[in-house]
Amino acid sequence: MALSQVQIFRAAFVHAGDGRSPLADHEVVVEGGRITALREASKRTPKDAVIHDFPDGHLCPGFVDAHVHLGVMPEGFANESKDINEQSNPVTPQMQAIDAVWPGDTAFNKARAAGVTTVCVLPGSANVVSGTGVVLKTVGRNVERMSLAAPACLKVAFGLNVKTTHGVKAGRMPLTRMGIAALFREAFEEARRYGEKRYSDPTLAADPGKEVLLSALRGELPVRAHCARSDDILTALRLAREFNLRLVLDHGYEAHLVLDEVKEAGVPIVLGPAFRTCGSSESLHFGFESTKVLDDAGLLVAHMTDHPIVPIEYLSLQAGLCVRAGMTPERALLTITANPAKILGLADRVGRIAIGLDADLVIKDGPPLSVESRVLATFIDGHRVFKQGDPLPVPGAGLL
Repeated sequence: MALSQVQIFRAAFVHAGDGRSPLADHEVVVEGGRITALREASKRTPKDAVIHDFPDGHLCPGFVDAHVHLGVMPEGFANESKDINEQSNPVTPQMQAIDAVWPGDTAFNKARAAGVTTVCVLPGSANVVSGTGVVLKTVGRNVERMSLAAPACLKVAFGLNVKTTHGVKAGRMPLTRMGIAALFREAFEEARRYGEKRYSDPTLAADPGKEVLLSALRGELPVRAHCARSDDILTALRLAREFNLRLVLDHGYEAHLVLDEVKEAGVPIVLGPAFRTCGSSESLHFGFESTKVLDDAGLLVAHMTDHPIVPIEYLSLQAGLCVRAGMTPERALLTITANPAKILGLADRVGRIAIGLDADLVIKDGPPLSVESRVLATFIDGHRVFKQGDPLPVPGAGLL
């Protein structure tokens, strides 16, 4: 099928991913890999159009997971194959996740089978400053062709992971939360001074790491802060104010405990992963009700799996459990569609069924967040990349 060929997707219900109630008896028109219409179903079929008819199906935007480690922590491999943390130094802004992503990770197959079409792959949380993330479509063999944004953000971290990696295991700073904040300030102050020197003397040799930090200081790169406990959240907010950074809170297990401060800052939150809270001393006060509290407060909230911490196929299940905790299905669906797309700066590409957006679509045989619903098919840029009953293919086979 030629990419330019008109495709029409019909389903019993269309969930546009914009907060509206499901649309009955509607169809989505796709041409050139983009959505060109969302309209009431027509009984007339254009000549040469390809029809995808799911009379009992629920059609949704492809799901978006804003915090994963696909390709940098491949499934089934020993530690030596994991490229998530450059632990040789606590401050490594020059690291780029795109340089470590292996598209052959079988988790990409599972993502497509679960309807997850866009992910943000981040470095880990071992360092105070870990490096930059990359946003990818979940199909392909060439990470550059899969990429939607690189660098997409700067990853920083607060709390136990940093202390354990460097202070406890390596015997170097930071050993405490004070040390983490001090190294953070030191890194950004040095970058600021470096920027002033380069402005005065353009012939000064470029420093890749400090250039990344300057991008964050200029507001060009959002800063994704690993922080779970309420005190770490407040530290991240304080440092963001000091350096005027575009902050996003990642994990945010206790954000509801400092709700007034988070609301005042107006920062987005990528929550989770929800299924591993009992295994961490930093997440003891989190529940699915927390999502509703933050959403009701007017904050932009998304859910993550932090794959492989929680397998990526459970992204929609996490959103579904928010419904049980009191959210409407429409609001809960936003946490894995439009909201993460906004947080990633890609609301004009993914996360909704709307004219002009990429034709990333998932069809389920029931309500999209129901534990009983199965994915019937997944499309990325108008290409079918999964169909129920198909064996999981070789990663990226025949695509991109």
